[in-house]
Amino acid sequence: MLEILKRRFRTGIVTTGYPAMPDIAPPGFRGKPELSGDKCTYCGDCISACPPGVISLEKANGEEMLTLSYCGCIFCGRCEEVCQYGAVKLTQEYELASKTKDDLQTIIRRRT
Repeated sequence: MLEILKRRFRTGIVTTGYPAMPDIAPPGFRGKPELSGDKCTYCGDCISACPPGVISLEKANGEEMLTLSYCGCIFCGRCEEVCQYGAVKLTQEYELASKTKDDLQTIIRRRT
């Protein structure tokens, strides 16, 4: 038992100090998708490519709204792959904790 304690103290701290020093995601990491309203043409390619169906296009009050919900997103990157205009980009962000589901939605609008 004493030998185990000696080894433990010689090793030191091997974990990261996460909240104080956030980890940086590795290259190629598929994090939070972001929608760009100025590049989006509302073609619907990302909607049809999304496996869990968390991207939707709605029309209300003369506006088109493209909505992305992070609640069911599996971060597969299909939306970024099929967007011909570069309106969807996967970021390195992975901290998506929220108190409400409404905070986990991104909406871009276009007046028609």
